[in-house]
Amino acid sequence: MKIRKYKPEDKEQIIEMVSEILGNIFNGDPTQFMLVKEFNITKDYVLYLVAETQGSEKRIIGTMALKKIDEETLRLKRMYIRKEYRKRGIAQKLLNELVKFAKEMGYKRMLLHTYPTMKNAHKFYKRNGFVETTGKDPEQIHVIKYLTPTISYSEINTSPKSLRIVNN
Repeated sequence: MKIRKYKPEDKEQIIEMVSEILGNIFNGDPTQFMLVKEFNITKDYVLYLVAETQGSEKRIIGTMALKKIDEETLRLKRMYIRKEYRKRGIAQKLLNELVKFAKEMGYKRMLLHTYPTMKNAHKFYKRNGFVETTGKDPEQIHVIKYLTPTISYSEINTSPKSLRIVNN
């Protein structure tokens, strides 16, 4: 398996992969597939990574990207791993590369949102230092990861008595 930056010729494979994954998650809901067809991979992403198999028949098996929110914040987006390749450390390798990039570029935090039904994703984010926070959409779970030691009352939903320093 190789991790590399997205190339324009990857788009069709990624659309096929994301359509399959969303089809499984949302039971074939056509409104979700409309989102895939409008998928603009390069729009607003500071880094878009793909994981692909090696050999003569290279196949994209995962993606993960970062979108800039402001000068200190990135949003983790487009985390997709083909079902048959999950539990092999691919998401971890992609996330490690994105976190390394974000730290090198001086960003202080990384946000993301996910759906309550994605239990394995929640465990993955928690293992990687993300903590729940508040967000605009109450139907989703919002999490944050601090890239530098940070003290915050509001973003980690705690009171001064139980203040934690998050350093990942």
